[in-house]
Amino acid sequence: MARPSHLSAAILTLMRAASRHAWTLEQIHADLAAQGRQANFSSVFRAVERLLADKALRKVQLHAASARYELYGPHHDHLHCTACDAMTPVPCLATGLGLGALEQSTGYRVTDHEIVLEGVCPQCRQQGQS
Repeated sequence: MARPSHLSAAILTLMRAASRHAWTLEQIHADLAAQGRQANFSSVFRAVERLLADKALRKVQLHAASARYELYGPHHDHLHCTACDAMTPVPCLATGLGLGALEQSTGYRVTDHEIVLEGVCPQCRQQGQS
């Protein structure tokens, strides 16, 4: 594994501070700038790609919005607010879905999955955003 760059270390520090659960590339770039860490967007992109390759980060692909990046850790699924764009981690929803039976009937060995449920968070609902 390559030696981590200062930018990669700054990204990990930012994410470990847990100001949010998952970030877009634009949010990572803006949050680094807000902390006084100036880096061009392409450098942030390359640092995130390295962190993905090193399994320090995980990419969560959303259907209608930009991908998010989160710290790599124990598996969980997500709720995504379509009003404010917040993401909330939730326990794995596939645990009781009978993956063994699915594997047996299809011949696949399931090694990973991603479940993102979209809706409106409690704060946005209180504000009348559906």
